[in-house]
Amino acid sequence: MFNSRSEMLANAQWFSHRRLSLWMLVIFASLLVLIGHATINVIDRDEARFAQASKQMVETADIITVKFQDELRAKKPIGIYWLQAASAAFLGPENISSYRLPSLIGYIISLVLCYLFVRNLWPDSRHLQQLVSSSLLASCFIILAEAHIAKTDSILLSLIMAQQFSLWLFYKNRHLANNTSGRGWFWVLMAFAVLVKGPIAPFLALTTLLGLVIIEREWRWIRQLRFVSGLLVIAVICLPWVLAVSIATDGSFIAQAVTKDLLPKLFSGQETHGAPPGTYLLTILLLMFPASIFLGSFSRTNAQFWRSDSAKFCFVWFVGYWFAIELIPTKLPHYILPILPALIMLAGRAVFLPVSLLRWRRIIEATIFVISALFGVLLLFAGLWGAAKLGAENGGFAFAFVLFGLLLIFGIFVFGFKWISDGSAKIIKRGQLVLVACILGIAFNCVLFSGIVGNLKSAHIASLIEQELEVLPVNANIIALAGYHEPSAVFTLGEEILLLSGDEAALLLAEAPEAIIIIELRHLKQFQSAALKLNVPTHQLSKIEGFNISKGQFVELYFISSIKFDDRSLNG
Repeated sequence: MFNSRSEMLANAQWFSHRRLSLWMLVIFASLLVLIGHATINVIDRDEARFAQASKQMVETADIITVKFQDELRAKKPIGIYWLQAASAAFLGPENISSYRLPSLIGYIISLVLCYLFVRNLWPDSRHLQQLVSSSLLASCFIILAEAHIAKTDSILLSLIMAQQFSLWLFYKNRHLANNTSGRGWFWVLMAFAVLVKGPIAPFLALTTLLGLVIIEREWRWIRQLRFVSGLLVIAVICLPWVLAVSIATDGSFIAQAVTKDLLPKLFSGQETHGAPPGTYLLTILLLMFPASIFLGSFSRTNAQFWRSDSAKFCFVWFVGYWFAIELIPTKLPHYILPILPALIMLAGRAVFLPVSLLRWRRIIEATIFVISALFGVLLLFAGLWGAAKLGAENGGFAFAFVLFGLLLIFGIFVFGFKWISDGSAKIIKRGQLVLVACILGIAFNCVLFSGIVGNLKSAHIASLIEQELEVLPVNANIIALAGYHEPSAVFTLGEEILLLSGDEAALLLAEAPEAIIIIELRHLKQFQSAALKLNVPTHQLSKIEGFNISKGQFVELYFISSIKFDDRSLNG
């Protein structure tokens, strides 16, 4: 009960202010992400595959099996496809932005959960600390990248944060005789996370629990999680689809998911994505930029900081899973997402500590700041290179956004340097410096994605193909791609597009003279030789050049028909 009417009004105003500032942050970040959803064309390869499979789900109304064209896509469980298909059915299935909406929703949920999580981890924390933690999470390069594209990881991040929040509530009350805090939600949220990306969430929970048992030197408290009942909850939620898809595909979906997706990632560098242990440790400052410039705040902590249950929980959440993914041969940037909230919430607590008087601690803090700053400059130079090499006629717009990014990154460094150098400042001022730097960081990363990547015309080959087909002097009902088989072309041009080899393309042209073949230069000789043997005339209608992001190489694509519309002929 409040002691007076004035105290009640003061608390009500404080609550309103707190809620307003959080939602202002969410709205600001969301609007910038939505701009990227509209300006960035579909990206190869994972996004295009997810979007195309979800698009086919909308078109066929088959909500059990997942297919890319006629091929079974047994890469991920059904959850993300349901979400993307529902979004596309509501917003329209043709535009890639329809399939990106679930990623934005996951991003928003993660920011709000981070705020609530910090408030529960540290009840003595002020509103500013909670807001700073959310802003640190919101500004991370890799988290914003995932919010821009139609994949699983942004949704998975929100589910994992909710799962870990429930686990924290259980751990915090572990000494109670009948501890049920968070237990039911823990298993339910894990089940939904399994439907989105398989074993990631259960594995994270396992590493967290093992770490807590080791630190506490006590295991009996985890028995109250009721593992048998929890597994039953997961089975009730997940098994209906597992059984349905197994029946629909004669068991091949689950078999392929395990043997062709999960196991290769665990035992070899799948799809040339192998890297040695320690990769994530070396790249985390880049992947978290600009939040990474504040990771040096850990040098300000002491033993008392790490003795609290809150710090121990976040520490084992991060370390156990990080150690495991460093050992897995396959390395992809988004694999680190499930543990970033733990690191960020710890940093969000530590940034409010005063600068240490010990020289070696200040050197560590300054070193992390400088290295992170260099990674930020590296991102900007990558954008500059892209604007110069891949912008084509949009290069001027891309370069303008590079200049805008330069101003933003300068602001980030100024506020970050003020935070690192002024240890005598009041807590509120230190928090405000971090908050402003993070807001600038959100804008900086969104400029990279929306402004620069969105204007790299040469990198969006599928859109170039679509534009070229619209101006050709023929309207072909049959279109085939030879050599260039990126899934973005399938999403952009339609499921009926044919993906052929050079020999197959020549045979198609012999059987269907009205077809148009789009062939990559490296496969042109093979196609010409096969066409010559089949006595098929080949005439070049057009040609485009672009940069294949997936392979990291420039490509030339020729548009070929057996009907002569002008004097350009490949056969002479």
